[in-house]
Order: sequence, then C-alpha cells, then structure tokens
Amino acid sequence: MRCPALLLLLVCTAVCPAQVQTDHVRPVDTDPGYDPLEDSSAVSWNAGAQNDRLLLFLGGTGSSSSSGYNALRLFAAGLGFHVINLSYPNNVATAGLANDPDTLVFDKYRQELCFGTPVSDAVAVDSLNAIHTRTLNLLRYLDQTHPTQNWGQFLATPDSLDWSRVAVGGHSQGSGHACYLAKHFPVERVLMFAGPNDYSDLHGNSGHWVRQLGATPVGRHYSYLSLHDEAVAYWKQFSVVQGLGSLVNDDSVHVDPLSAPYGGSHCLYTTQPPGLALLYHNTPVMLSTTNSGVWTYLLTSAVTVSAVEEKDPRQLGVRPNPARDRVRIQFTNTDGPATLEVLDATGRLLRRAPYPGGAVELDLNDLPTGMLLLAVTDAQGRSVARLVVER
Repeated sequence: MRCPALLLLLVCTAVCPAQVQTDHVRPVDTDPGYDPLEDSSAVSWNAGAQNDRLLLFLGGTGSSSSSGYNALRLFAAGLGFHVINLSYPNNVATAGLANDPDTLVFDKYRQELCFGTPVSDAVAVDSLNAIHTRTLNLLRYLDQTHPTQNWGQFLATPDSLDWSRVAVGGHSQGSGHACYLAKHFPVERVLMFAGPNDYSDLHGNSGHWVRQLGATPVGRHYSYLSLHDEAVAYWKQFSVVQGLGSLVNDDSVHVDPLSAPYGGSHCLYTTQPPGLALLYHNTPVMLSTTNSGVWTYLLTSAVTVSAVEEKDPRQLGVRPNPARDRVRIQFTNTDGPATLEVLDATGRLLRRAPYPGGAVELDLNDLPTGMLLLAVTDAQGRSVARLVVER
C-alpha cells in the first residue's frame, strides 16, 4: 500500500504544473469563533495562468479538506482556477435521511448546513459554521493576507460573493450542497460528483428542494456518477438528477469508451474500477486518464443555456410542483395583454394561449411527463418557471 506522501507526490507529478501553489488555512485564522482543532481548508491557485474563476469544492461525509481531493484540486488549478476545498461540518451523511417521514427533511438538512438556519433535526450548525459564512470568511482572509493572489475578485461586497465567477462543486454529500447553493445564487456552473443523494426511500422520490426553481439555470448543472456506486445506488442518484431537470431524453452517457465532448451530455457515468480509490463511490474524483478528460470537459466546456431559462422566474408561481393532472399558475404583474406558453426542456413550444392575469388552472393531461417550462410574456418581458409533471 502506497503511503500518503508518495500518493501526493504522484498526484503533483501528474497534474500539478510548477505555477500551481497551495496553502492550508485553519478556520480559526479566518474567525476566532472556530474550533482551533478543526481541519484546514486547502486553497490552490495558478501563478502562471488564471481564468478569473473560482472552484468552490465541498467534500463528502467525513472527508478531510486539507488532504482529500488533492488530484481534482490541483487539476483545476492547473487549468487556471482559483480553488477552495472548504472545511465544513460534514459528519452527517445525506443518505442516512432516506427513511425519514418528513417530506422536507432534505430541505432542512441542506438549509442548516449551507446557511445555519436552525431547522434540521439531523444536524446542528449555526450561522458561523455554515458553508456560506465559512466561504465568505475564508475569501476575506485570503484577500487581506494574500492580496497579490487576487482572491478578492470573487467578492462582490465584503458580505457577498460574485457568484457569476464561481463554479460550485462537490463529492457525495458535498455535491448536494453545491447544488443547493446554486438554487439560491446564479453560479457559473455546478459540478456534482457521486450525487446528489437526496433520494427518499420512504416516499420514492428525490428531495423536495431538488424539484424547485433555482437561481442557476438547469443547463449549468453537470453530474458525474459511477454506475456501480455502493454508497448510494446509481438509479437513486439518476432519479435526483432527473428531478433537477438536467436530463433531456435520458441523455446519460458512459464516458469510459469515449472522449470529450461526450455528446454534450450533462449527466456522465463511469464503470472504472476504484483501484486506490477503494470504493466505486470515489471513482469520479480519483485521478485517471479517463477522469482527466471528463474533468477538463466539466470545468471548461462552454455552457449552453436556452434564452428562456435565463429569464427571471420570480414573478411566476406554480402549485403544486410536481403536478399530475392540473396545476395552478399565479402571475400578478401582468401589464396589458399577456401570453402563456408551455415548452419542453429544450425550449420547444408545446402550447400557447392568451393569459388573463391572476390565478389560472392549467390542464396537464395532454402534456408529457418530466420537466417543462412555463413562460408568461407581457409588455414588461418574460417570466419563466419550471414544472415537473408526474403520472
């Protein structure tokens, strides 16, 4: 068995150009309120070539931010990313909530871990220890102590990130946190490795939050899974990705025999044996020739998002969601004549009708199942909401 030092040397030799530098920052150095014994965050940047983007990466349950995910962190930095592998409370696994009767159990778990809202019975995380606060504290610290490294470019204000420059990614539990952050902020892209794992065995569905509208368009989400995942079954992860609306015509692609761009798919899977990664669950984040091509594609491919997805959806309410036969649409800010359109996930028009304003009911029986887009257009522009139709 290779020792950790030798493994790190092999990783650096394979993916780490001379310009890539790494620091380890203790949380207590960013705020005295943190436990001085906590694991450090690992941060890497490329002194020779930078693309002015940040990869905020969140590890899986029980992982070490200071020593885990070295290969992926160094690889992304080699491509020009500033990279943060964040230290955060990660001792409660998402899959352990699969049989909880609360239909909002995953929502509450993500909300408390990401923002410190005291709503979950599964975790106990205050605002200081939440992922969002830890990220802000770390970026402020790096901006102040390493000004020449240009970490401050990712702060819109001292209390907010410039999310348009941030790719959020994570492994296992962390993939769901990355996706949850993208529901709240319009990030550059979302990278989900071996997850999200918010699947309820009791209710036979993905978590409620997964199927709700988000600030980041679905076309900016990418998932990379292992077909033989032994921690959470592939079909459950696939169901969650479907709940997000990331799949069009079930476009999951087996990457092992292929090379980029993998048909342009946003849902990739591998059957690679784990080797030194020990578990199939870890294969999407292990260093390999196959994964090097996939990581490059995930991090650098041009994001194509339909114009209808980029519109502001906040004025348009849809209940229930998901729905089966009928749905109630509420749009209050119409200005004169308005039109309601129903489109599929690719933007293809399925139905168009005048919209009278206020609350209306829409019959879904002649519409396909899966993710649809509802768009109301008036003189002020277009507002869009996503709807999941189930039968």
